Amino acid sequence: MELSILVALATFSGSFAAALTHEVIGHGLVGELLGHNFYAFYVSPVGESEAYIDLGQASDFEQGLVNAGGIASDILLGLLVFWLSDKQRRFAPKLLTFFWSADSLIGGSSYLAISSFTSFISGSPTGDPYWISYFLHIPLPVLAFSGLAICAAAYYFLFRKLAMLLADRIQFSNREEAFAFISSIWIFGSLLVQTISVIVENELGSKLLMAFFRSASILIMGYFASSNIRADPSRAIAPIGRRQFYAVSLVAIVSAATWLGVFGPTSREAHGIVLEEFPTYVNLRITLLENLTAIVQLAFRPGPFENAWPNLKGTNPRWEHYVEEAGRIASGMFGVEDFHILGYFTDNESFWYSGSWHADGARTVFLTIPKIRTEEMESGELALVLLDPWKPFGFIDSLNVTLNGLRLLNVTPRASIINSGAMESALWLNNSTDTSPAEYSLLLSRG
Repeated sequence: MELSILVALATFSGSFAAALTHEVIGHGLVGELLGHNFYAFYVSPVGESEAYIDLGQASDFEQGLVNAGGIASDILLGLLVFWLSDKQRRFAPKLLTFFWSADSLIGGSSYLAISSFTSFISGSPTGDPYWISYFLHIPLPVLAFSGLAICAAAYYFLFRKLAMLLADRIQFSNREEAFAFISSIWIFGSLLVQTISVIVENELGSKLLMAFFRSASILIMGYFASSNIRADPSRAIAPIGRRQFYAVSLVAIVSAATWLGVFGPTSREAHGIVLEEFPTYVNLRITLLENLTAIVQLAFRPGPFENAWPNLKGTNPRWEHYVEEAGRIASGMFGVEDFHILGYFTDNESFWYSGSWHADGARTVFLTIPKIRTEEMESGELALVLLDPWKPFGFIDSLNVTLNGLRLLNVTPRASIINSGAMESALWLNNSTDTSPAEYSLLLSRG
């Protein structure tokens, strides 16, 4: 029982280390090396972890590399740590590095296999493999079978390695007993992490499926791997020293404290780590004059975590990030390069995101576009199409188009219409990338 607890604690710590390196090294460092801004990340040992990188100007190849970086680092770093675990002399470091390598190798390869398969079946994104396929033009079935092959090989060699690691700690008289002991101990540690994941994330179906996949993989590949195990009933069993137990327990406690204290229990309730203030949410207010001049107010809030803005509001931001993003949105939304920045400041107005209005203002940039592009219909009406430049990876949180000297005849998609004297406004409030529109169409008339 003591050994099972030790394995479970090491499994938890290994999961945290693997998630951290996946996001920071795999996604973040690769993004930085390609010249893009890695500005925040969230890590969980039992749930979804996230890295936030500005890829606004990245090529398809670069976006593919950043998405592939997490899985590639899992496999490469997992192999390195697997090799380094042999260099450890004491039991506790060996156990900790083994389960770090195990979670990296199995986590990366199973993620590649399962996410590729589900994306192929559903036709929609379910993780990094979808975007690897999309940007690097690698068929999803190829990614799925590659991940499955790597995963099977990883389980085989990891089972053999774990058998060698525990050979002096468990008593068995034949190969069948060794297989039963090692597989049950490993499955126990894996199920404990999955149980915590269910409690925290409330995703019973997907967690049960993952628990079944991992348990079945341990049993199937362990059966073949254990064929090389030779029983020696006469060998002495080494006890687990108190220091070894305390060392593994301490690492698990530090991992749990860092996860809950620094990052938060789930990505939905995350504190996270913000490396640099960066525009994450945006509210647009466009005032369109009769001569088709547009005055645009872009209110930004940094993120991506709920507590980011209260902690950052009183600091001095790098306004070049906001000005650059404002220009990028203006170019992408209106299809023009002729715009002028009027100014920028921190305001105290209400801000819409995550389904509600929030007080305490935002970072605001004002710009003007001398003349926007419209299509004039035969009847003299003007058709204006505004694109969301943050699609498909993000979305505009709110868009307000106010007409001064123009009349609004029709809008698509449906909007809230507000009349205020001679001015008329259309307001869209969005909550997610999936439900927000990619473009906004307005039919206008003069006078």
